[in-house]
Amino acid sequence: MFKRVLICFLIFLLKHSYAYNFEINLTKQLSKGRLARNFVYSPIAIRQALGLLYLSKDNVTDQQLESALQLTGLNQEEIISLFKEAREKVAQEQFTMGNRIYLSPDYNASPNITQLSENLGVEVKNMTFSGDQSAASEIKKWLNKWIGKAGGNLFGKNDISQTTQIVAVQGMSYSCVWKNRETALTNRTFTLLRQNKKPFVYTTQMMYTEAPMDFFNNDQVRGVMVPFKNSDMGMLVLLPRPRYSTQQILYSLDTILKIKLRRSKKTHLFLPKFKVSESVDLNMALKALGIQNLFTNTNAANFKQYNSFDADQNRVLMTIDVGDDFDDRVVYVNRGFVFVVKDKSTIYMIGRMDAV
Repeated sequence: MFKRVLICFLIFLLKHSYAYNFEINLTKQLSKGRLARNFVYSPIAIRQALGLLYLSKDNVTDQQLESALQLTGLNQEEIISLFKEAREKVAQEQFTMGNRIYLSPDYNASPNITQLSENLGVEVKNMTFSGDQSAASEIKKWLNKWIGKAGGNLFGKNDISQTTQIVAVQGMSYSCVWKNRETALTNRTFTLLRQNKKPFVYTTQMMYTEAPMDFFNNDQVRGVMVPFKNSDMGMLVLLPRPRYSTQQILYSLDTILKIKLRRSKKTHLFLPKFKVSESVDLNMALKALGIQNLFTNTNAANFKQYNSFDADQNRVLMTIDVGDDFDDRVVYVNRGFVFVVKDKSTIYMIGRMDAV
């Protein structure tokens, strides 16, 4: 009994000691590249896939994966437990999630990889890769069953070849169900920042909500946590101050996510209706994190994602004109912003909207 309690306590400490480190490091690497103006990806999904690959080698420790995922000193049971709570919350909030790894016949995987895959929520399928598009077509067909119209531009012509050993594909889709339902729609201006051009200002529909929410303000960014209905998960909206970009906010998440949130008894939130769907290639970012062994040969490994996030209202709302003057705090999301779907120990999705 004491041993079990001790294990649970150690897992709790590990979850909170290492909270967000892999996710933040990966996001930093992605933010260095050329991201779409509007994009979204799932850190938890790629972490699950890499966790399975880490465990799938019998008596061999991949120190690069161990370091990147910060699994040093953890045994198999502890690693599986780290993902269990996150998987339960994904089910609670009714995310749609597909996660599959395709392995070539000569990949040296553990005989019990099937059992491991069930425990981590990652499917495993054997596949013979070739230079034609048959493998890519089959993988995209599987992803489309999980998320409609997914994966159209998932693979480039030369992404999969005869030397490929691993293709890991994740897809996540979510339509927000807020704890505090929107009360109205209102037309508001939104500013699109354009490099070497004047900002473009236009009118868009925004959802208006009045409710208690956690928030923070500093010189770089304003933040407000919009809670979801079925768990302690929520969407942290990060609105850069005028002299900062969403790219800078993504790169600074390590410090921003450490800022303590305060509770406001009444927050007036104006949030644009938005939807975003995006394919993301994770290969270069993973290599930059020090994960090199998986990519030893040309096209040896391929890590791709397609994710969809919908923050539109899910019911008919009355359109009204809401004034700007309130005695309590107002969060008016009127320019490009970053959003982080998270709880205290896990980041499920990260994205940005420079245009709506």
